[in-house]
Amino acid sequence: LFIAVHADYATTSARGATIYSLREKVANSLKRSAKGDVSEHLLSEGELSAVEKASGSKEMSAVKDILADFAGREVETTRERTNIFSRSVIEHMGETTSLREKPDQQAAFRVLKTAQFPSVLIELAYVTNKEDAKLLKSDAWRGKVADSITTAVENYFSHQIARLPM
Repeated sequence: LFIAVHADYATTSARGATIYSLREKVANSLKRSAKGDVSEHLLSEGELSAVEKASGSKEMSAVKDILADFAGREVETTRERTNIFSRSVIEHMGETTSLREKPDQQAAFRVLKTAQFPSVLIELAYVTNKEDAKLLKSDAWRGKVADSITTAVENYFSHQIARLPM
């Protein structure tokens, strides 16, 4: 998991936490890119050459297609796991702090685009909101929110382990 934690700034009276995951359009673009660039990223030149020598160019095309399919599935699996984790964060953080009206948001932040595993960016509160700013200074509040994020992580991994084939 990748978790970026921030405090937000707004010129309006915004208040509460927001959890961002990668915008679906960007994720789809990354999926297409992963499929297109698969042979350059998954196999070295020597490995590509060895496969081509052993099987010929016709089979090499099939190998690239299979690897491209795997790459696309990996991006899709990461997106699904991100959604699961994001919901867990919202559920557990909602027990310890106020969330924005629609806390589950999507964005194209660089930290979300570059991660190759489930990733969220958590905006804890707004430094421009007096109530939020007061909470950000509170050790007790930060501890409760940190504990809720820890619980979300533990929940995520316990569910992932439970899904492993036996």
